[in-house]
Amino acid sequence: MRRLITSSLIIAALAMGCAGGKQGQEQPTHLKFDTTAQGTTFSVEAQPLDTTDGYSYTISVNGRKFIHQTIIPVVEGFHHFETAEDALNTGKVVVFKMMNTSNMPALTTEDLIKLGILSQDGSIKSKK
Repeated sequence: MRRLITSSLIIAALAMGCAGGKQGQEQPTHLKFDTTAQGTTFSVEAQPLDTTDGYSYTISVNGRKFIHQTIIPVVEGFHHFETAEDALNTGKVVVFKMMNTSNMPALTTEDLIKLGILSQDGSIKSKK
């Protein structure tokens, strides 16, 4: 019985640690989201870049890589996502647009403002 209680406490502590978001805790570096619509499976995966402190996202359709985005779209210059969450959430918006249009999806400045990546004047919000 004692072993079961100890195991349960360890599992609960690990689950709380994986939830992240608390100040002072390390943020997750790899995040993934999957959804299926009309028989098509869309996956978004955020991962750290090898060469910078930034993040990118990859969108796969039915298991095949479709988009790999290493910079923040719409923004002039080469700026990377500062957090895995920003990369993942941007990828989710692209997937939603892919599911609802027959054209290639295009992000807008307004999309990135709603996600909190850009401020109202179009400049990148720093998360650091």
